[in-house]
Amino acid sequence: MIILVVAAVVVAAATAYAIWAGGKEHRIETTAHLDARANEVWAVLTDFPAYGEWNPFITAISGLLAEDERLEAVFLQGNGKSMTFRPRVLRVSPARQIRWLGRLGPGGLFDGEHYLVLEPQQDGTTVLTHGERFTGILVPLMAGTLGDTERGFTSMNEALAARLREKPGDRD
Repeated sequence: MIILVVAAVVVAAATAYAIWAGGKEHRIETTAHLDARANEVWAVLTDFPAYGEWNPFITAISGLLAEDERLEAVFLQGNGKSMTFRPRVLRVSPARQIRWLGRLGPGGLFDGEHYLVLEPQQDGTTVLTHGERFTGILVPLMAGTLGDTERGFTSMNEALAARLREKPGDRD
């Protein structure tokens, strides 16, 4: 009888946590003002084979950049270890935006919708909004990972700006 009561309490607590945590969302959003036209930024962001040369956060990425396709992306975590995800591409709008959805485990545990949005400016520069919306029952438990992710976005944005300042011949 005591075992049934304990089991019921555990199930009730787990259900309550899942309901509470399932409604939680965490958003990371960074902005970079890039001294390049949107099509130039797009060319660097979509040159997947070159990511290892300049990107300190997404150190490798491959696959077809088309809606409903899967990419394979290797992220460098704050602890120096890499993690590989196979996100599904949600949206591709050339020189405007890329969105993909990555999942840790089955859907609903820890999902991240990653986005890179380019906004061309009148002066020929581009504003990049680089972010991710995290949902799932593990979000409240992932504070450290989310902090590392924000630092990763910032380092990627800075490296992108530096890459854009290079002359095309310097990249060979």
